[in-house]
Parts: sequence; structure tokens; C-alpha cells
Amino acid sequence: MNSAASTRKWYSGLLACDKYLLLGHLCFLVLLVLAAKYANVRVLLTDSAYQVFYDINHPGMLINDSRYSMVLTQILPWIAIHLHLPLKLVIISYSVSFVLVGYACWLLTAYVMKQRQAATLMLFVLLGIGGTFLHCISESFQLMFYVPMLYAWMCQGDKWKTESGKWKAFYFIILALLVALAFFIYPMAVFYILFAMGFRLLEGGKPYADKPAIATALFLVLYIVLYWLIGASGHDSEFVPTLPLIRDSLLHFFSLGSFHTFVILFPRLYLVPTVLLILTLVGYVRGRQWWKFWFLLLYAVGFLVAASIIYQTGDSPISRERYFIPLFFIVGLPFLVDELPRFTQRQHWIWYIVFIALIIFAFGRIMHYVYKYEPRLEAITEVSQMAERQGQQKLLVTRSTAEEVFPEDIWGLALESMLFTAQQGPEHTVTIYKEEDDFDRTDADLYLNPDVYVAVNWWKRWEVKDLNPYYFRLPSQGYKELVKDENGYRLVW
Repeated sequence: MNSAASTRKWYSGLLACDKYLLLGHLCFLVLLVLAAKYANVRVLLTDSAYQVFYDINHPGMLINDSRYSMVLTQILPWIAIHLHLPLKLVIISYSVSFVLVGYACWLLTAYVMKQRQAATLMLFVLLGIGGTFLHCISESFQLMFYVPMLYAWMCQGDKWKTESGKWKAFYFIILALLVALAFFIYPMAVFYILFAMGFRLLEGGKPYADKPAIATALFLVLYIVLYWLIGASGHDSEFVPTLPLIRDSLLHFFSLGSFHTFVILFPRLYLVPTVLLILTLVGYVRGRQWWKFWFLLLYAVGFLVAASIIYQTGDSPISRERYFIPLFFIVGLPFLVDELPRFTQRQHWIWYIVFIALIIFAFGRIMHYVYKYEPRLEAITEVSQMAERQGQQKLLVTRSTAEEVFPEDIWGLALESMLFTAQQGPEHTVTIYKEEDDFDRTDADLYLNPDVYVAVNWWKRWEVKDLNPYYFRLPSQGYKELVKDENGYRLVW
């Protein structure tokens, strides 16, 4: 076959492909490029920096709060660390790991399980993120890949009804593993899994005994019991509201800060799922699918109320955005499975173009946050270079000064500054620890101790000798305080 014929055959095959699958490959390719290019902005941010720092300085991986699924995204950077690859490559490998895991879920869902709607749901979720892209460790976003894959596997149950007992056992073993994968990444997974189960039980328009959904429920109960026996962390227990708090929150629901955040973000984040929710509900009314109508309506409203109550205390702008990401799953699954096929019978290209336009807008929102957080790293660069010229690599900064010097100031500054500066070589390591304005500057065991590194509040005192010398090297010196006035930066004891 000549080259022209081969080209025509390849082009014909390309046109014959599912256009949503082509879009999926393109989206993940763009995400991989952005994750590699802006790895520092993504990784040097609170929890992500904490996890990388831990893995560099310990032989094992960090598993917080029984979130065992975190192992998947640590494998690649863990290998890079043990191969003593440059720190920059370690950070890039960590950043892209999250995209690669999501891409693997998408490929399995689309090509192995052949559940195109569930695969497209993973793309639909991109419409709900902006700053969340920078918080690459975000468990709520990772669930947007794990639970659609779980739902896709639940849908495979019909194909296994006629199989032998051995293959049926294999099916349920995989189902148990996928439920565990989703549940042991974040307790909020319960919202997702319950919705997938409920939607599956109503697949025919009314309740029926779907064995995969029932098995999923049994596995979920088992894992909840295990989680309870292991012991939930104090961090997770903070998000469990008391009955008096629930009662008071319901009485003043529209005054909650979390609901106020939802209203503020509504035009650019939650308008699309709201419109699709209405379209889907209208479709259910026309089709007299009342079970699905009430299930979707009550679940969507119930989640909005529950999330607003649980997260009413507020948090960083990125955290406030990701609290409501599950709405895209709750709305997207029924729309893509039940309504989009009806809409696209005649005008499928119009819907496809609209979807592409929304995806492009979502990537634009991601870049807005990238440019918003980049100045933090520029400020760290400026301060660390100034300090290094003066022979000082261990700095303190008060909260009020940090708010003035470092844009989007957050708690992980000591870890982030080390990971950022050490990429130039371990001898260039500079750490900047943030303290309260009234801290004890005379603390001889911490700030005046030349052999101590101060990390984060709950893990404060480190011996410098315990740092991995291949990546970090701090001199034997006490801390100096960074001060900013009309003459610029100064270092003082």
C-alpha cells in the first residue's frame, strides 16, 4: 500500500472514531503538558509539598488518614527519588502522576469496559475546576476518575450473568477493589458511590435488584466498618457536624459562608451543571421516569445542603471551589447516560462544539489560577537569592510580613521554599518558616539552634542531619528573621 493510500486509510479511521474519545485523548494530553510545565506551581502548594517532602526524607510513602489509594500517585516520584534523579524531575513526576492515573482510568473505562458515557463524564468534570488543578493532591478531584470507572464496571455486570462461577468471582473481586480504590482516597467518596449505586438500581426507570449495585453497597458497608475500626483521623472528624450545628445551619442556611461561596462561583462554575440538571429533570418528566426524577432532584439538592453545612467554616479559595465538585458527577452521569443521546440524535455536532467550547473555557480558567499563584514562587526566589547572598539559608517570617511579601500566602511555606530553591542544587537550599507575630524569638531549642530545621506546626522540630543530603543541605546556623520596610528586605536576629 502506497503512502497516499495509507494516509487516506488513517484519516478515514480517524473520522470513524468516536469524537468524544478523540477529545478525551486531547484533553489528557493538554493536562499532561500543563502538569509538567507548571509542576512547581502545582506541587509546591500545601499538602502536595508536604507529601513530596515526606517521601524524599523517608524510605516509605506517606499515607494520611487511611487514604491508601494515595499510593498510586506516589509510585512514579518514589521511583525517581530512589534513583536519585534531580529534584526538578521528582517534582515533575509527582505532578504528572495524577494526570497519568486519571488517564489510565479513562482508558480502561472507554476501551476495556467500553462505557463511553462514563469516560465522557471524566471530561465533563473538567468544567468544575480552576484552582483545583493546582491542588494536584485533591482527593475530591481524583474521585472524578475512580467513581466513573467503578460505575462502568458495575455496568459490566449484565455481561457476566451467563459466565461460569469462576469468572463471576473475578468480576466481584474487581468490583471490591474498585470500591476500595474510591473509598480509601477520601471519606466524601460515600456521596459518589451511593449516587452511582442508586442510579444503577434505577437503570430501568424503577427500582430493581441489580446484583453489582447491591454488592457495591455491601462492600461499602464493609469498608466503612473497617475505616471505623482503624480509627478516623482528627482531621476528618472535624468535618462531621453535630446535631445542634445542623439545626442551626438549616435555620440560617442562606447566610452560611459556604452557600455564599456557591452563589459567587455560580456564574463561572455551577451554571452549566444547573442547566443540565434542569434539562435532565424535564426529560424524566416527559418520559414519566418519576423514580429517577425524584432521586436526582433530592440527591442534588441534598448534596448542596450537606456540603454547605459541612464546609461552612470556609477555607482557601481553592478548597472552597472543590467542595462542590461532586455536583458535576451527580448531574453529569444521568445527563450523559439518559439525556445526551436523545439530544444528539439530530444536532450532535452542535452539542459537541458547545462541549469543546466549555472545555476550552475550563482550561482558560486553569491558566488564570496558574498566573495568579506564580508570583508566590517569584517572591520566594527574590527572598531566597537575597538571603543566600548574605550567607543565610534559614529564615523566619511573621504572619503579617508573610501576607505582605508572599502572594497567596499559605501554611507550607517552609517546605515549599526548600523544594523550590533546592532544585538549583542541594547547597542552594533556603527555607522560610512562617511564625505568629508574637513568637518567642529567644527559643534556643528551635530558632537559635544551628542544628535544627523548623518544618510545619504539627511536625515542627527536625534535626538538619535527618534531611536527605542528596536533595537538601542546610548549613549549621540559627534562624534570622526577614523584615520588610520602606528600604526593602532586611535580615535581623
